[in-house]
Amino acid sequence: MISVGIVDYGVGNIHSLSKSVRIAGFRPEISSSKELLSKSDIILLPGVGSFSFAIENLKKSGLDSFIIKQSKINKPIIGICLGMQLLCSNSTEGGINKGLGIIPGKIKRMSNSKFHIGWNSIQLKNKNHFLKRFNNHEFFFNHGYQFEGNQKYVIAETEFEKSFPTIIKKNNTIGFQFHPEKSQKAGIQLLKKTIKSISNIE
Repeated sequence: MISVGIVDYGVGNIHSLSKSVRIAGFRPEISSSKELLSKSDIILLPGVGSFSFAIENLKKSGLDSFIIKQSKINKPIIGICLGMQLLCSNSTEGGINKGLGIIPGKIKRMSNSKFHIGWNSIQLKNKNHFLKRFNNHEFFFNHGYQFEGNQKYVIAETEFEKSFPTIIKKNNTIGFQFHPEKSQKAGIQLLKKTIKSISNIE
């Protein structure tokens, strides 16, 4: 059974994520131990709250450099909401803060300066992507900042007055701006498909 190491660094919706991973058919392992996380098949980086506080927590525990090293050996990594944003180069939330730099790009306040909360649909840019079945499906969002970067990393977008990136990916690292664990059946199915695909297990 595929094991999913959920990074416990004091910021995140880890218990509902763990439940969703289990329902999807995988073995969740909640841990802050680099040794234990390194043994997992996939690393899942959650996140709730502010970028500055979250990145500081990762640095205090040394988990920032650990995750970067794991990406360099092509360990599959999934980032969710703030966890997705932490994967990027930097963020303007709470001042200019450097991110993990795994997926090049900046995190900036949403262009309409509104907080995006609630259900919204995603539109895949490549209809042949492994997530193609989720094109136009609705997922649950709760954020006020968005990704800005090279379009080659953008897998899907969402309309909120203006279009913004919803799913980003580089190599074996993928990030979701929405919350699959709060998106009912579609969220579970998306997690299942993603975990199987980036693990090369179909």
